[in-house]
Amino acid sequence: MKLQFKKKGDSTYTTLKTVTTDSKGNLRATTKATADGCFRYSFTGTPTTPAVASAADYVDVT
Repeated sequence: MKLQFKKKGDSTYTTLKTVTTDSKGNLRATTKATADGCFRYSFTGTPTTPAVASAADYVDVT
């Protein structure tokens, strides 16, 4: 699973971290927001599971 960020005004996401789930399937990642933009999780997919991305969360850095 990838934690991705898209800076305000940009059109593409950049991968910040690749993270794995714990034994219960929970996912956790931390990072410091340094610019306004959207964070999301993205899964690349496998031969049997389609790729998917979460809804984005917008962060306003003040």
